[in-house]
Parts: sequence; C-alpha cells; structure tokens
Amino acid sequence: MAILVLAVIGLMLGQAADRRLSGISKESMPDRNNLLLPELLDGDIVFRKGRSLVSAVVMMNDPSTAYSHVGIVVHIDGEPFVVHAVPGEPDENGEEIVRCDKTADFLSIDKASRYAVYRLCRDTAGFSARAASKAMEYYEKNLAFDKAFDIKSDERLYCTELVWKAYLSSGINLTGNRFARLSMNLLADSLILPGQLIHSNLLKEIQLNH
Repeated sequence: MAILVLAVIGLMLGQAADRRLSGISKESMPDRNNLLLPELLDGDIVFRKGRSLVSAVVMMNDPSTAYSHVGIVVHIDGEPFVVHAVPGEPDENGEEIVRCDKTADFLSIDKASRYAVYRLCRDTAGFSARAASKAMEYYEKNLAFDKAFDIKSDERLYCTELVWKAYLSSGINLTGNRFARLSMNLLADSLILPGQLIHSNLLKEIQLNH
C-alpha cells in the first residue's frame, strides 16, 4: 500500500495546492454563504471532502468514504467552531498547528465540495462535551500538524488522530483500535483514515450535503 509515499508527495506539494481550487472557478460553484446546518452540539464531528492535492491522496487510499478531512465542534461564546489539524493552512506565523475555525470557514466553498455532520449515538454521560474540551486543549497548546502520522505521540496530531484521541480521552474509542495497517513502513505502522471514523457504529449521521 503506497499511501505514505503518496502522502509525502502530497504534503510537499500541498502547501500550494491547498490555496487554490483544483481547476474549478468559484463562479462555477454554488453559493455557500448561508450554511443550512443543524443545531451543532459540542463534540459533533464534521467531515469535508477537500479540493487539495492532499485531499485527493487521502481519498485515493480510503475508498470507503467520500470525505478527506474531519474536525470536532466546539462552541465559543455560543458560536460553533471546528477544531482540526490540516496541512497547507498555516497560521499568520506560517506554522501548521491545530486550528479552531468558524464553521463557515471550515466548510467554505474553496475548501469543501461536500460535507457531513455526525454525532455520538448515545451520550448520557457527557462524552461529547469532554471530547470537545480536549480538542480545545489541543488547540490552546498550539500542537503542530503530525507529518509523521504517528498515533503513538501526543505532541503532534493529524486530523483523524485529533478526533479519535479527543474522544478516547472522554472514554469513547470510535475505531475500536482498528487502524489501517500499511505494507510500507516509511512514516508510521498504522493510520486512522476518515472512513474508520465515519463508519463507526458509535456515530449517527445528522446531515449530509452534496
């Protein structure tokens, strides 16, 4: 499985690719200024299908889902934000660290061609709220994007790792410790792909947008 070779290529080229549309003009795409989202709760998981080269690499190696990126909802002063870790979207200092973006920015038309919202099926003990709180902790610590895709380290995070570990800290294992095992051990011996989260029997679909 050549996902890591492709990922390395994608990460090298993704800096520029993430800043432009993949041959699609904004004029040709539908308006998404007014998102028709359900009432989002802390801990909701938002998936998006990106338009970058890195997104294409992810989807090429994860045919089980149409989504390439994921983040977790937190509320700040009553407004929903999405905490996520992504390459190619550096902060004002040029650093690729965990981001906390307004939902409209996370799902802006130049970054997402489609999206979906999922929620924990049964949450009687505040698991989702604790996961959201942990995600905010990652953001406040300015943790860097994990280019090594190493789930053994908590000092750097990639997108699915962030969501999985945030929920794991609350007592919920969304993947049941099932990872993508790779035949080419260049950067990591296991990965969490978007499909492993979206197909978790612990989550339910709240909304899909095509």
